[in-house]
Amino acid sequence: MAALKEVKTRIASVQSTKKITEARQMIASAQLHRSQAVLKQALLYHDTLHAMLESLAASVDNELDTPLTEERTEGETAVVIFSSNSGMNGAFNARMEKELHTFKELHHAEKNIFIPIGNKARKALLQTGCEPAYQLDHLVHKPTFDDVTALAATLTDLFLSKKAKRIELIYYHFKSVGVQDIKRQTFLPFRIAKTGNAAPANYIIEPSLPDVLEKSLPLLLRAMLYAALIDHQTSEFAARTIAMQLASENANELLDELRLTYNKVRQQNITTELLDIMGSSFA
Repeated sequence: MAALKEVKTRIASVQSTKKITEARQMIASAQLHRSQAVLKQALLYHDTLHAMLESLAASVDNELDTPLTEERTEGETAVVIFSSNSGMNGAFNARMEKELHTFKELHHAEKNIFIPIGNKARKALLQTGCEPAYQLDHLVHKPTFDDVTALAATLTDLFLSKKAKRIELIYYHFKSVGVQDIKRQTFLPFRIAKTGNAAPANYIIEPSLPDVLEKSLPLLLRAMLYAALIDHQTSEFAARTIAMQLASENANELLDELRLTYNKVRQQNITTELLDIMGSSFA
């Protein structure tokens, strides 16, 4: 009977865990749908503004020369690495930690400034002996455009003050619910590719192209950072949805095995009791 009681306890425990995973799956799924809608709008704004600047760049013959597009060889590399504040999302954070170690190995000879977004990346940096430059755990929970604006200003100041020669973003890119890839993107210096859609020869830019770029580039940088953050958050919700779905399916399989074991043990106990009764009646 002790074995039977143990199996019943395990069944109750797995059922309780299954309720949690199913609830977390529903929550993550709802968050994913909302985040996808925000991501769609953020990418639309970013892509439209980026296309406009590319069109302006195509209208001039000379290379664009602004402080935010200046290429440098001296200085440190600032790395903004995204993670999450919680677990229960499969290998989401583990893959990002592996990407962090890979980056450090490839750039071990360089001086780097690490800016983690999310406490998982911050703790991973602390474990490797690196002190994060900033603590930005709150950006992962409920990111707002005002928070992103402040972060973009901080990163821009790092570049313009020449403390950093390059600023890179490492985050998850959402491709589908089942696929999220780690993406590396250069934030600064900003590179504007000249497209083939050149403007007409009589196209006039007022007051001047440098003035337009001076006002537009900070807007584009904020849009890029915001889109990256929402892209990463959407990927996290997708990873958690899949992880909780798999956990619920595993719980169902384990419950089937435990119920089968319970029935076998129960039948064995009944058979043993019947044999005892029959044995005592013949005695």
